[in-house]
Amino acid sequence: MSTEPGSANALPTPTDVVPVLCSREAIQRYLEGFPAWPAAAGDVQWSCPTPALPADVDAAAYDVARQLRIPALRAPDLQPDAAALSQITPATARRLGAVPILLHKNLLAMAIEDAGDASVMQELNFICKYTVVPLVAPARSVRERIGAWYDRSEDLSIVAALGLDPKADVDNLPERTVEQLAQEQPVVRLVSDLIATAAQRRASDIHLRPSETATDVLFRIDGELVQVRRLMPALSPAVISRIKVIGGMNLAERRRPQDGRASHVLDDGRRVDLRMSVVPTSWGESAAIRLLDTRQSLWTVEQLGLAPRDRLRFDDVISRSHGMFLCTGPTGCGKSTTLYAMLQELRRQRINILTIEDPVEFNIEGVQQVQVNRAADVTFASALRNFLRHDPDAIMVGEIRDRETAGIAVESALTGHLVLSTLHTNTATTTVTRMLDLGVEAYLLRSSLLAVMAQRLVRLNCRHCAQPEHPDPRIRDALEVGADEAFLAGRGCSQCDDLGVRGRRAVYELMEVSQRIRKLIVPGADADLIHAAAIEEGMTPITHAAVALARQGLISLAEAWRVRAE
Repeated sequence: MSTEPGSANALPTPTDVVPVLCSREAIQRYLEGFPAWPAAAGDVQWSCPTPALPADVDAAAYDVARQLRIPALRAPDLQPDAAALSQITPATARRLGAVPILLHKNLLAMAIEDAGDASVMQELNFICKYTVVPLVAPARSVRERIGAWYDRSEDLSIVAALGLDPKADVDNLPERTVEQLAQEQPVVRLVSDLIATAAQRRASDIHLRPSETATDVLFRIDGELVQVRRLMPALSPAVISRIKVIGGMNLAERRRPQDGRASHVLDDGRRVDLRMSVVPTSWGESAAIRLLDTRQSLWTVEQLGLAPRDRLRFDDVISRSHGMFLCTGPTGCGKSTTLYAMLQELRRQRINILTIEDPVEFNIEGVQQVQVNRAADVTFASALRNFLRHDPDAIMVGEIRDRETAGIAVESALTGHLVLSTLHTNTATTTVTRMLDLGVEAYLLRSSLLAVMAQRLVRLNCRHCAQPEHPDPRIRDALEVGADEAFLAGRGCSQCDDLGVRGRRAVYELMEVSQRIRKLIVPGADADLIHAAAIEEGMTPITHAAVALARQGLISLAEAWRVRAE
């Protein structure tokens, strides 16, 4: 019998390495010997040098298999038994990350992305009528199989329940029909399950992207889009219509972009706020849903991870009675999170706080928050003008986008108000030149600006699968790190959706506007001169902050290179 891992039809003996099952016959042979085969292994060392593995065997899955002393699965073309698939529902398969492969006598071989989780195994054994025999498989592989084996059958059953023709053109359904479909229980349940699954998997967004053959459903997890399933084209109009109903949009409008908002209560009682956007594309309407979980996303100042010196500067800004603080960076870098943390700190004082936002992402007790409404002529600029007559102490402006808003914000900061806002610039020092470009007079900016924080979000290495990283020498040279310095990077496992990263944190540079820097804020100011002065006064640039995290093993050096600011 062959002892090579991955041998197509041979099952290694107990004295061999951990088997890699890659055919239906090999799985059946394993089941026929279960449980005597693993029990007979006794104290045998189950191991195999990673280089000896076949090229298409996932090393992370193999390591898990070796630790748990159960086989790894490599069978990309393996077709499961219908009887095996029927043992668990599609929703259960997605929730537990498990898919049945083969039913043999009273044993059910099942590919599981987290076979070491006792609660998963306990639930599977409770649900199934047969004894579950786990096989280790990469998370991505399991989810691909779930998509291939469950999605279409589930979609066909929903299409049949709705009375639709799977092959018919559904782009021009009557408005009344679309409205009825949006209220049907299978569609309601499908959209609800997508939202619940996204929240469970820590997704920040759900994307539905139509194409000629299917509508892809993707979750944005830790900044990366992960495909979770494919919907049949016949279901897409019903699902999009359901999203429109939830978001209070116009069902009859399919030619123009629309947006909406709603709340969704999860089974555990958590309330998730939803921000929805629907836009027409060449293959139908596309939808994006932003999930906002207040308990997870509303941070305090302590959670921002400020260095002790920067925390003192931060507290100094919060204690001021007037002036302007700007938080800058690209879209999705956590600017709003930083400002909300400041608002929570400010509300401890006995002051009047007003905000104008687009949209209002989180409701904070004790803070009066206003939503931009362009149809009613409520813009950042118009709201700011009215705020000045509402006796505010602190004002938050969601974003400075134009000359008018910038001018009123500076005026508010100069007339006895603390103004917080965001701006789209890459570094703290280019914020000065951007404000000047917007038409703010240099002498007004000098008098009003207190500090600027530029930030990025970096993806943290998954602590379960972090391993030595081998960065490109070009990246080492560019980031000025030594050739002998060691770094870590996640390789992907069941704990991190096979991404290699789990969770994010901010890296930032905080520039306090000192007397020296004020003298540099002049018409045609040089951002490089301001940057050099800020560094001499103690500012740590974003790139250096990211490299410091990489040296601690918290992020990869490639991640530090990705968020660098030049």
